[in-house]
Amino acid sequence: MKYDLLIKHGRVVTEKGAVHADLGIKNGKIVSICSAIDGKEAKKIIDATGQYVLPGFIDPHVHLNDPGMTNSEDFYTGTCAAAAGGVTTVLEHPLTFPLPDNLKDFNNKKEIGESKAVIHFGLFGACSAENEKEMEKMIETGAIAFKTFLTYSPEIPMLNDGQIVDRMAFLSKHDIVLAIHCENNDIVEFYSKKMQDAGHVQPEDYPQGRPEISELEAVSRMCLFAHKTGCKMNVAHCTLEEAVQVVHHYKQLGADISVETCPHYLILHQDMMKELGVFSICNPPLRTEEEVEKLWNCIFDGKIDWICSDHATYTVEEKMAGKDNAFKAPAGVTSVETCFPLFFSEGVVKRGLSIEDFTALSSTNAAKRYRLYPQKGRIAEGADADVTILDPKIQWVIDDQKLKQMIKWSPYNGRQVTGKVMKTIVGGVEVYDGENIVAARGTGRYLTPVEEEVK
Repeated sequence: MKYDLLIKHGRVVTEKGAVHADLGIKNGKIVSICSAIDGKEAKKIIDATGQYVLPGFIDPHVHLNDPGMTNSEDFYTGTCAAAAGGVTTVLEHPLTFPLPDNLKDFNNKKEIGESKAVIHFGLFGACSAENEKEMEKMIETGAIAFKTFLTYSPEIPMLNDGQIVDRMAFLSKHDIVLAIHCENNDIVEFYSKKMQDAGHVQPEDYPQGRPEISELEAVSRMCLFAHKTGCKMNVAHCTLEEAVQVVHHYKQLGADISVETCPHYLILHQDMMKELGVFSICNPPLRTEEEVEKLWNCIFDGKIDWICSDHATYTVEEKMAGKDNAFKAPAGVTSVETCFPLFFSEGVVKRGLSIEDFTALSSTNAAKRYRLYPQKGRIAEGADADVTILDPKIQWVIDDQKLKQMIKWSPYNGRQVTGKVMKTIVGGVEVYDGENIVAARGTGRYLTPVEEEVK
């Protein structure tokens, strides 16, 4: 047979635009994109009539909690959830015990991922206070990027400004991205304490303990540092239009900076927090409805580089630690399965975002930034056969109990979505059939960056 898999009659989204075509796959690669391919030449055929055939979604910011905190998520359940959301590659961030800030623990996480993942994955290493030599080793073994915090986190030590500048200077010599959680720790600690001392401890009070200026100042400071050191930096989970404009300003000056945002900052807002309770607590916090719309303007202006889930699962019991004081709830929301269907529904269907821009924001841009392109992030002959088939017309309702993630809660339960993932194909093999995960654990592959980034 000429093809292992043939996808027929779909609307194929390539870098040149969307075309009605058939897609032929052989040995895990896309080998043919033609107006009509004879089905007799294929072992298996998928009929994609009326559906988009997209580059597999890439989620470059997920937390899978493996090892150390697998009571709430692990590489198997997390990648099953990702696959059900059309994601073919996840890039996992280092909030685990032990912390992967050294080669031994990094390799241990890699081996765990290889034994459990059903889709492809790459790993961020942790940038901690004194691990420069270990970072060298992690780069050599294929770390996708590094992550650090400017605020307190129970899992990863925050760095001070001197350490940040020093580490940026080091990373600037290695052509690798440093992703930063940008909030000013002094401001956060001061206002969080002030709110609690005054007895303002409900979920809807939480954003005032981490005010907008804490994020805006930190983004501004980190952009300056990145510009002056030459470090490739990514602003993680940005929530503010003004912060995006700061990034844009420094890009125009020549700084190598990217900025991402998440569905919860494009859909949820502060007025929803009373109803959502502790399950709306995340860092940075939800912003006003007005800020949500301003962030959408940044999407349409082309000033946000990609969408990610920042999937962060905690057990219900862990989240309920904040039932009497929201500041005690662990921060994070779940959305790896719903991230891109929600973005399609809210962006393409509701607001008229083009399918080409959707594809760039859900796959291509992240693939380029983290040096997975040209094998990932595009539909093209010779590219890896990582494909998501999405029906743009099907309406469905998010039901937490049907999610593939380990702990069955999300802030989107009951929300209607237009656009459903029908198939997720990884390396030419169907992983998700529209209802169930049909791949065995351990079939996902560990990804390392290509030698030269493609702009």
